[in-house]
Amino acid sequence: MPDDSFAVRRPDGPAARPSALPPRVLLVAQSYWPEPAGSAPMMTDLATAFAAAGTETTVLTARPNYPGAKVYDGYADGNQDRTVVAGVTIERLPTIPPAGGGMKARLIHEGVLHAGFAAALMRGRVSRHAAVLSLCPSIFSVAMADRFRAPGGRHIAIVHDIQSGLAGALGMGGGAALKAIRAIERTALNRADGIVVLSEPMREVLRELGVTRPITVIPPHVDADAVHPLPRPDGQPPTVLYSGAFARKQGLDQVLDMAAHLRGLAPEARVLLRGQGGIEEELKAKTREMGLANVQFSPLAPKEKLNEAMAEGDVHLVPQRPEGAAFAMPGKAVTILSSGRPFVATCLPGSALSVLEGQIGAFLTTPPDEPRAMAEAVASLLNDPDRRIAMGRRGRTWVEENASRQVALDRYAKLLVGDRG
Repeated sequence: MPDDSFAVRRPDGPAARPSALPPRVLLVAQSYWPEPAGSAPMMTDLATAFAAAGTETTVLTARPNYPGAKVYDGYADGNQDRTVVAGVTIERLPTIPPAGGGMKARLIHEGVLHAGFAAALMRGRVSRHAAVLSLCPSIFSVAMADRFRAPGGRHIAIVHDIQSGLAGALGMGGGAALKAIRAIERTALNRADGIVVLSEPMREVLRELGVTRPITVIPPHVDADAVHPLPRPDGQPPTVLYSGAFARKQGLDQVLDMAAHLRGLAPEARVLLRGQGGIEEELKAKTREMGLANVQFSPLAPKEKLNEAMAEGDVHLVPQRPEGAAFAMPGKAVTILSSGRPFVATCLPGSALSVLEGQIGAFLTTPPDEPRAMAEAVASLLNDPDRRIAMGRRGRTWVEENASRQVALDRYAKLLVGDRG
């Protein structure tokens, strides 16, 4: 296939220092490096950006476990509970990773972790800060982060997932449990000084939930210097790539159905599913049952190989369950755009990705649970390398202007010092 690369790489750094930057910042988040999927990469990049700009940066987080069901090797014994990586002081707490993904397992995981956060504050392991960032999920991280804010300081809650909405959409928990989660979300978020969401639909959902605090939309960001366009590897077949967690909310069943249709539309193409998670064995079993010889599985690439791994995809996939599209914004979409590759996403009209498609023309969307339409969109891109190159350029330009780490750092810094402009 032709080379999909183009004039590469406008470096994202070293960046100009934001006009206002807090001298110290604390990030409270259950997900962080070395977790390779979910919110961890974005939050890791934000923390390291603050540290690189001269802010004394501390992260309070869990021993790494996502997207698997156990703490990573080398972390379970606590020997790495206090480390400094890329200028960021990382304080880790024990947890019980949620096996199976059900509501009860998640509550145990989050309860153990956040009890540890409270103990860390009581014992002085982590002090109060004038500038605090918290990440939802988990909403308990947001509630706990408020206690780490020093008098007169500011706490900004970053909402990547609206947990009550996702839980309800995915059928997790009963009505009483969902009502309780909504109440916790409303209370915790209304105690923050400001809230960041990833899309306009997410802001609307929070307003409907009863959140009254100022809400700012900042899209997912990426280190555009670390993830940039590369040539496709020589000798590989046309490749359709999904990279991320194997979880219910991704809607990966429709990817397997898409692969079945793609066999007739692009027989030479392979569908590479790169990741891990709670439904991995289920996906592999279904692949065997369907006889999908064009589907391959591989582990997530390590962070230092991410850029090369992204280049393997001629077309990337961003599947979503339609019920949860208003409650989360897939950060992987921005990483794909930064790599100069187009993707095909499943979403409903009016969702965040649907709106962005019309604005930048760098990817395609198809209705959820219509695998034939998804396969046709993928095949149309595989068969038109010039179109892929043009879409890749538009996506990369949009990232540099709207979703680079420098843009994000400047906007978060202004929120932490009280400037919402």
